Amino acid sequence: MNFTLPSVDEESKISKALMTSMMPFLFVAKKDKELSEELLANGFKFFDLQDETQESAYYGDIHISNIALNQHFLPYIERRLFPSSMDEDAFHRFTKAIPKKGELVIHERHYHFQILSVDVILCPFGVGFVNLRIELDNEYSLSEALDFMHHFRILEPKALDEKGVRLFVSSYTFHTINDFIMMYICPEIQPFTIHDEVRNGYYGSLPFFEDERMLVSSYIEVDEDELPIEQIYRASQLDGYTEDGIPLVSSGNKEHMKDYLQTKVNNRYMPKLCDITTEHVQTTIVFRQADDVLRKKARARFMGVHYYNVLLHYFYKLTLLELSFRYSELSWRKDEIYVEKLMKQITMFSSKFYFQEVSSRSSSRETAKRLRSIFRIDELFGDVAKTLDALYVNQEKTADQRQNQLLFILTMFSVISGIFGMNLVINEWGNDYKWMKIFEYSIYEWICLITAVSGLLMSAGLLLSTVYLWCRRKVQLKKWY
Repeated sequence: MNFTLPSVDEESKISKALMTSMMPFLFVAKKDKELSEELLANGFKFFDLQDETQESAYYGDIHISNIALNQHFLPYIERRLFPSSMDEDAFHRFTKAIPKKGELVIHERHYHFQILSVDVILCPFGVGFVNLRIELDNEYSLSEALDFMHHFRILEPKALDEKGVRLFVSSYTFHTINDFIMMYICPEIQPFTIHDEVRNGYYGSLPFFEDERMLVSSYIEVDEDELPIEQIYRASQLDGYTEDGIPLVSSGNKEHMKDYLQTKVNNRYMPKLCDITTEHVQTTIVFRQADDVLRKKARARFMGVHYYNVLLHYFYKLTLLELSFRYSELSWRKDEIYVEKLMKQITMFSSKFYFQEVSSRSSSRETAKRLRSIFRIDELFGDVAKTLDALYVNQEKTADQRQNQLLFILTMFSVISGIFGMNLVINEWGNDYKWMKIFEYSIYEWICLITAVSGLLMSAGLLLSTVYLWCRRKVQLKKWY
């Protein structure tokens, strides 16, 4: 195999760049009504397909047809993605237009952008998303657009080359994107967000999440008829610049790039546009030979159908990761109620939301299939279902053993009391009974005495144990979020 060092000799110019950044979070599911009311009271509006005014209110100069959006998905998916009221068990989207301009500065590079709108989507099982729609203001190069998106998706910078971000919006300055979102864009969700006391920062809300970076969907129109494989690969990784301002290519082997992109690129609409799907980036690149009609359709697809397709499968992934994290934190001998709840959740998830087919359109089916494969959704679902089933079987076996032991003890007491008769000693226990007489009992009377006293103690113990388990179950149910 020949190893070569790819180079980016010429910067590709872009005429338009849009992005949506999805920040997942966990919220207290029992307080979803309160959170919804808080969002509505602070300028957010419940998204309803019947409201035609919302077709052009949140997407800049892009118009989204609610009718086409509704007809694209299969009926059982459509009623989950687009509920008609907040009382339905579905995705509840609250949207607010934020016509604000901002500037991101990193390593003395300045990027001006326009915030279009923000979505707060409350999903079942306490999973939520904050989705920002952003458009780059000026005509930047492809490297500059990728560099902006790369740094914007980092919620809390850790690496040295990622630190130093400054974000200016109105009269405010932010040093992390997480602060910008949680303190400025949607502070309403903070009181309802779940945080782990052991873990700090963004991981406190999502301790099972593998990266402190948002999932980015980008739409880029380039002034080129085609792009070399280095540029396509850079778009799939959001490779911008190094600290020295040199265009970054995070691979040094073209063969690796070719193999990697083999399953990540959808060339259905080539050579006019292509879609790239990776674990953290979904990119649509429109080339110069695409006409205005195709560009208009591609923009609407990016903000509409493509947005919901990515959202649905990202929800699948996050929910399965959440369930995996929860059962990994349990002690199945002590947290029996949690195991039962997890079993109910995976059953509800598979019956109400987890579907192989989401659309009747062939293009959307291809996208869904690629998302399921790249997010490893089927593999995650199989692992979760198998593990929870094993936990539940072990729990049932333990419960059966305890029940068998209890039945054995009760049977022994019944046999002994039936043979000797409890009244051999109990009838003598009156008000004038002299307890020193027990030392004069025969062996048979001693057996009856021990059986009677231990039976009474066992009955009291069983009663106290039942009350304790009932109270413990109530406490565990309250702690469950």
